[in-house]
Amino acid sequence: MEDKKQKDAASDLVANLMLRFGSSLEELQKQYAPRQLNIIEVEDKVAILAPITATVIAGYSMALVDPEKGMEVATRYLLEELWLAGDDEIRDNEDYFIAAMLQVQNVVQTKNSRFIKL
Repeated sequence: MEDKKQKDAASDLVANLMLRFGSSLEELQKQYAPRQLNIIEVEDKVAILAPITATVIAGYSMALVDPEKGMEVATRYLLEELWLAGDDEIRDNEDYFIAAMLQVQNVVQTKNSRFIKL
C-alpha cells in the first residue's frame, strides 16, 4: 500500500511539474537524456536539478571535507551548479534549504558500487 502511495505522489508531482514548467521541462529532459533530471520537493516548492557530473561531485566532495566549509557550503555549491529551474526559496529561505540539504545525498548517489580489496 505504501509503495502505491509513493508512486501516486510521484505521478502527481510529475503532473504538477508539467503544468508549471510545460515545454521547458520537456526540453530539459531531452537535453540531458538519457540521464534523468533530479527533483527536490520541499512542501510546495521544487528544485529541478541537472544530472550530476564527475566535475560537480569532485567540487562537492572537496567542499564537504574542508573543515572551513562543510555540509552547508557543499550543499549550496551543489544546488548552484546543478540548478535548472524551480523556486528560489529552496536556496534562499533557511527552512527550505535545511530540508533540501537532507535530500542532497540522493542527488549524489547515482549507482550503487562496491570497493573490495583482495
